[in-house]
Amino acid sequence: MSSRLRNRHVWFGLLLGALGLVYIRSMSASGLAELPHIAAALTVLIPLTMFGVVLRSPWPSAAALVVLVFINITLT
Repeated sequence: MSSRLRNRHVWFGLLLGALGLVYIRSMSASGLAELPHIAAALTVLIPLTMFGVVLRSPWPSAAALVVLVFINITLT
């Protein structure tokens, strides 16, 4: 098994990425975010989460969640 798959920080970063997907889904389901907002949120979340996997660090995923919260705040 790869050492990347055994690293807890990688799994925590992926968990934060999944939390971000749930957050985007809730913004979409509430009707607050439309397609451009969802596309912008995914454009931030997916690359930062994958960058965190490459770095073996959860911090890029955490930064992506902060950006998602900022996008949500600007919509209200």
